[in-house]
Amino acid sequence: MRLGLILVITALVVGTTACGAADPTTGSAAGVGAWVRAKTGECASPKAATIEEFAEFVGPLRAKLYAPYVSEWATCEVAPYEKLGLVVFQPDRLAAFQEGWKASVAAGEVRGDPDFAFGKGFALSATTGLERLGLKYLRCTPVDGTELSPEPAEAPGCVYTAMPRGHDH
Repeated sequence: MRLGLILVITALVVGTTACGAADPTTGSAAGVGAWVRAKTGECASPKAATIEEFAEFVGPLRAKLYAPYVSEWATCEVAPYEKLGLVVFQPDRLAAFQEGWKASVAAGEVRGDPDFAFGKGFALSATTGLERLGLKYLRCTPVDGTELSPEPAEAPGCVYTAMPRGHDH
């Protein structure tokens, strides 16, 4: 939870001039790391990691649901955490990822929604406060009282929201 507050405070201090300094949509974890660094002043040395390390990071169930759709990932340090996951999704497989998640929820394999905050084609592992960085939360399960993003979902029944579940507006 403290990570979200740190990211928000740092983003406010860095200001909008840093926002255009890096582009996380480059399709690389290094590009996502540069974007986080530009926004927060942290994440100085992203470390590329293997898909096996990804499974250790997110656990076996989440790895089963995420890994087939991940093109690359890395971690970096954003105090007080030693590892912030920087995940790049295969751009043509996002709808399939969402459909797979919905199917896993329906089958009872997993409850709730993905535990990452999403940008366009990438995600970060922390979920609190990242909406202030322009990231959204993918919801494939009903959420009462949540205002939906104006962006269309890629899979029927999934939407990107600005607020994480359980937080007040």
